[in-house]
Amino acid sequence: MRSVAIAINLAKDKNSKNAIKVKEKLIEYFGNIEILMLDSYNIMNYEFKHLLDLIIVLGGDGTILSVARGINGKLDVPILGINIGNLGFLSSIELSDIDLAFKKLKASEYSIQERILLTSNIPKEINKGQSLALNDIVISRGSLSRMIRFQIFIDGKRYYNFKGDGLIVATPTGSTAYSFSAGGPFVYPTVDAITLTPICAHTTGIQPIVLNSNSNIEVKVENNEEEFNIIFDGQKAIRYVNEATICIKKAEEHANIILFDDYDYFKVLRAKIINNWKDCEGD
Repeated sequence: MRSVAIAINLAKDKNSKNAIKVKEKLIEYFGNIEILMLDSYNIMNYEFKHLLDLIIVLGGDGTILSVARGINGKLDVPILGINIGNLGFLSSIELSDIDLAFKKLKASEYSIQERILLTSNIPKEINKGQSLALNDIVISRGSLSRMIRFQIFIDGKRYYNFKGDGLIVATPTGSTAYSFSAGGPFVYPTVDAITLTPICAHTTGIQPIVLNSNSNIEVKVENNEEEFNIIFDGQKAIRYVNEATICIKKAEEHANIILFDDYDYFKVLRAKIINNWKDCEGD
């Protein structure tokens, strides 16, 4: 390993105390390597002059989402998430496990899991160069707007028309986020699928659906001259008024997430999503 970036969420590590600790541990385990210290939420503006072997993301789930969007199209590099946030579902490890993690990293006791990204037909100049989402793309009504009318087409064929507060188009990674809260299914991270989950549908027939990830999803939105939002990973919102046709599909790019060999997805799912308190016996 020759070059590593540490992407820091400065809101969670204001004095860079944790980042300095990670940097010192990197030098301890990997010797004289180049280490870049980056602001995670400005990473999209950073011009990488050469390839990196690894990006360590120091923050929570939102920080990983921001970095995954920000580097794609620039770098094809694995992400190691170290949780110093709240939930930390996407993180590879907690900060307290850093020594064990770096030992495993040095011994190559890990795998790199490819995660689907979504993209849309929204022009990049409107979306400030970021049309990607690791979790989901959400179409939702404005705070004071009435229900939206949706027409959904899958690969050119009409799926359903419905009225409601919104629609969530999610990756398997995002199936445990907003989609889950709105009644969508859990989807194992490596399943090649995209889910559509309605938000507060006023039409009883509409249900969440799981699609092949190669599907082209076309959503025609009509909102009676009121505003609605298109939101990427819950972090970037674009406002529209009245109507628009949004096309969403799997991106050519993907996110690379490092998982150690003893990683247990179902244990993490139980502990951080299903129970989110004391885990069931046996762990």
